[in-house]
Amino acid sequence: MRPHIFVTADPIDGLRSVESVRQAITSGHAKRLWDAQLAIAEQELANKVYEPGDRFPGRDEMSARHANRDYTVVHRAGTRALRAALINLITEDTRYRDDSLAQMEALFDTARWPEWRDIAHKGMNIDLRAGQLSRYLSIAYDWLHPYLNQDQRERIVEGVDRCGIQPYLQDVADGVRWANGTNNWMTCVVGGHGIAGLALSDDHPQSQDLIDYAHPRLNAYFDRYGPEGEFNESVSYANAHALPLLYFSAHRYASGGGENRIAAFPIPDTCRWMMYFTLPPGHVVPFGDSHIGRPPSAPMFAAVAEATRDPELQWFYLEHSVPDDPDADPWELLWFDPTLEPREPTIPRGRAYQGHSQNISVRSSWDPKAAECVVYGKGGHGSEGHGNHDSGQVCIDAYGKRLITDPGSPPGYPADFFGENRYRYYNASVLGHNVLMFDGEEMKRERTDCATILDSHFEDGEGGWWQIDVAALYEGVESIVRTVVYAAPCTVAVYDKATHPDASQVSLRWHSVSDPEWSPDGRFSVQNEDSGVDALVCSQLAEIGVTLQHHAYAEPYNRFRLGDVFEQKHEPYLDCVVSGPDVSILTLFRTRQGQSSENWEETSDGWSCGSSSVSLSSNELTVTDGPITWCVQV
Repeated sequence: MRPHIFVTADPIDGLRSVESVRQAITSGHAKRLWDAQLAIAEQELANKVYEPGDRFPGRDEMSARHANRDYTVVHRAGTRALRAALINLITEDTRYRDDSLAQMEALFDTARWPEWRDIAHKGMNIDLRAGQLSRYLSIAYDWLHPYLNQDQRERIVEGVDRCGIQPYLQDVADGVRWANGTNNWMTCVVGGHGIAGLALSDDHPQSQDLIDYAHPRLNAYFDRYGPEGEFNESVSYANAHALPLLYFSAHRYASGGGENRIAAFPIPDTCRWMMYFTLPPGHVVPFGDSHIGRPPSAPMFAAVAEATRDPELQWFYLEHSVPDDPDADPWELLWFDPTLEPREPTIPRGRAYQGHSQNISVRSSWDPKAAECVVYGKGGHGSEGHGNHDSGQVCIDAYGKRLITDPGSPPGYPADFFGENRYRYYNASVLGHNVLMFDGEEMKRERTDCATILDSHFEDGEGGWWQIDVAALYEGVESIVRTVVYAAPCTVAVYDKATHPDASQVSLRWHSVSDPEWSPDGRFSVQNEDSGVDALVCSQLAEIGVTLQHHAYAEPYNRFRLGDVFEQKHEPYLDCVVSGPDVSILTLFRTRQGQSSENWEETSDGWSCGSSSVSLSSNELTVTDGPITWCVQV
């Protein structure tokens, strides 16, 4: 029976049929998804097919100039073929079949697409791009199958086999590392070819081999997740959680409604974990290798909501779905179940996760667009996948705007970014994060060099706090404990207490989204449109030297992997420096809406700013915002 991937020709209990999709797209969100996909497909009918040197909105000039087979152009080419196949399936308008075939023919033509591989990825036949394209074109084949003649079917199977499957199998035979890896390379490449096996089915003689190789590896991949569903790489890479979901959703359909793996641990748990680390108005926390402002992968929430009948995941999906995004995956229309009613989250607003990167967040509300305040941080270890030297990091957003920030990744991956030189780039270095640094030394690099979340507590409507010990990440340090307290809705205190007998200079950097207004006494204010934060850095043990600095890349650590020079970003930070072996630095923040800043002022027992007040004794930190007070032992 075809189609049989993500949609079925005939009705099957628990699965979407072609006819049920046709009925769903007449109203509501399904109609918005359909109208958007149809509009994109209609525009593409008038455009030439995608080739590696194409320039279009959203593609960087460097990749186009090099005619690189980068993610962006591969995604556009693959989704064009897939989208047109879906439109043909729903409307039976064969103009879209022909457009899908035209894009496939271009992809099979080595004069136009020399390889299904990024030119920066050496020492292998194929890479992530073949995982993408084998997946896209095989699913398109399944959807087009009833509308193709035998010659067209054979041409598609031959093209996917020659350009994707056989080079992939050769890499596997050669023992390429990603074939048994524990990151997005394995889930994309191995998973993508597993989906190809499911979609091509009996029309390819090695389909079952592709499935048999992928299935146990994709299933075992989840063993790498944390005990509460924590993704095994940095949170910024967690959209890759969608890759094994793709495979298991395809497998569920290909088996006629068999095992519902998507409903089982850790898949729904990881989606809820991602909810905590998605910031208003809709971007993922930028810890680790990240692109600032990247949205969460909304379609996977639709798939998991449908599989689990979870109304809160459905709510999250609907809040973050962008139907008219030209890069939207066409299967989103098939994954969204309009019969499942959404419900706003009832899960707690604050949570500290112990696994992997040990991410922590607390927020004033689950308002998806403009929560008054979100405070987020992490622990982690010295060898996080796509991670940085950022254990202890704390950032603050307010009213949907970034204020106290993480710089994210360099403008693109340098050639040496995943080797010994990684920490020469400030984005990955301790230099680029809001944490303590001792005499300019980097953090340690092993998996066993791990932070410890000592304690945490959160209450909805009141905020919460956490304490984290990061001493294991530093050489020669006797103790480092960071205490973070959030008194809802607007007050945050960060207290760093450390002892390093051999350190002569200790630095704490606070990165801000824009140049702050600041003074040498430690007061500073940051503005981002109509949101702002007023802050004070102070110490009871030593005088703090405060200066405004800006990052800059320096030769030779300032180039993309293709050799082009980075555009400098010059991200600002306040460098707060103290001397001596004992460190006691308290940083106070009050978020606000509007342009009017207000200073923190010293009082008889601490500091105050508007309705916020903070006091610190030898063993207790007290933080108040109006009627809300937190007292934490330090």
